[in-house]
Amino acid sequence: MVVYLNGDLVLLDQACIPIQDRGLTLGDGVFETLYYDGQDLECLKPHYDRLLKGLALFQIPIDWVISEFKSIISYVLENNDLIGKTAAVRVTCTRGSSVRGVKPPLQPQPTILISAQPYRREAKLNRVGVSSFIHACPQVLSGVKHLGYQLSVLGALEARDRGLDDVLFFNAQGHLVCATAANVFILRDGTMITPPLSDGALPGVMRGKLIQEMQRSGIAVRIDHITHHDLESASRLFLSNSLIGLQEAIFERYRYPI
Repeated sequence: MVVYLNGDLVLLDQACIPIQDRGLTLGDGVFETLYYDGQDLECLKPHYDRLLKGLALFQIPIDWVISEFKSIISYVLENNDLIGKTAAVRVTCTRGSSVRGVKPPLQPQPTILISAQPYRREAKLNRVGVSSFIHACPQVLSGVKHLGYQLSVLGALEARDRGLDDVLFFNAQGHLVCATAANVFILRDGTMITPPLSDGALPGVMRGKLIQEMQRSGIAVRIDHITHHDLESASRLFLSNSLIGLQEAIFERYRYPI
């Protein structure tokens, strides 16, 4: 497997990033994960737009036009013998290295890492429960895919400890936000409902695509707050992200140990 690192293709086991890279020391960076269906990069422009939004927010000076962005990813796919096969692509951009401390360097030298590996989108029924952790991400950060995924990691550990596939996060107002790495839809009273971005949900690329497709198909869909009662009374529950597409889930109430 080869990866793209700062303009070069490098064997995975030979790819090196300095220990002072701010992506490692401070989570100072953003990323995107794209699905390649064997012919096209799914939802390329929304991914590109969200990546640029994150780079602009953190003032990381990477100036790609979309054709260059696509060309580099295609180059990585080709050199991993993935053309014509389904794959997951990860694009990671950090501010690069600096001396210690939070203060960003005046002239950063960003790190760009792009990898691709075989991936097959499959139907799966997920078992999920409500997390014991509160989702408290500021809205300015919830709008981009930044490298600070600590809450998701805690949720994944919690899900594993409870024998679940995933957990769902609520915010301090008691509204459903998301799963560890997916947006959430519920079917209730014949309407598909997904949380508003104002509740802390990431503007998922697949979420946006599904909303548009449902609206075009005449399926009732609503963006609205989802309470614990709404979740528990929903007839169906779904998770969505760019890799899994749309997967159904079963909600399991947590049973506290005696």
